[in-house]
Amino acid sequence: LVDPDDSEGFAEAIRRVRVLYVDDEEALLDIGKLFLESDGDCSVDIALSAHQGLEQLEKQTYDAIVSDYQMPEMDGIEFLKKIRATSTIPFILFTGKGREEVVIEAINSGADFYLQKGGDPKSQFAELKHKIAQAVNRSRTEAELKKSEIRYRQLVDLLPQTVFEIDQALNITSINPIALKAFGYTREDLEKGVNVFEVFSPSDHKRLEENIKKILRGETTGALEYMAKRKDGST
Repeated sequence: LVDPDDSEGFAEAIRRVRVLYVDDEEALLDIGKLFLESDGDCSVDIALSAHQGLEQLEKQTYDAIVSDYQMPEMDGIEFLKKIRATSTIPFILFTGKGREEVVIEAINSGADFYLQKGGDPKSQFAELKHKIAQAVNRSRTEAELKKSEIRYRQLVDLLPQTVFEIDQALNITSINPIALKAFGYTREDLEKGVNVFEVFSPSDHKRLEENIKKILRGETTGALEYMAKRKDGST
């Protein structure tokens, strides 16, 4: 347990990466655990089979999984597929098998990295640790972006003003509830496709197009007014 008032201890706990390392070679697991935990920034749990790994995942939350490929009963790619059915947790296949088809299947099945065993253990596990850090940092960044996007969407949905977004083909990609109500459209209409020109009066189309081009070029347009058109044709 970490005391929240202990800022240094709390920060250290936040930075520490919890790893599940799965391999049917117990000696290699022990060596890997020692290397990965040597700097104090990794906490490693080990499992001797994919089945054992799945059991541990039901009891404990991890930041990343490192798995061998060739294991009895369930190999590393079967294990990966089971994980990917429910989770996007970073997964690194760490194996002595270097066949091209194994690498391709691993990447296609959702592995973040593929790393081949062999050579100096210190260099090998240093590279593994680097891959773990890369995968975890990427995963955490993506999670924060998703949270930020959710917060943005919640804010936009609560605004009493019309807010919508368009892509470069000028199709409306998202719109807040107040705008849907004001314009008389439904979410189903948006899924079928609504072009931005459909919600503005034809008399303003040329000016609208010119100003959108300016915005895409990074130019400022200032405050602008247009005649808007509802789905029923009223303005």
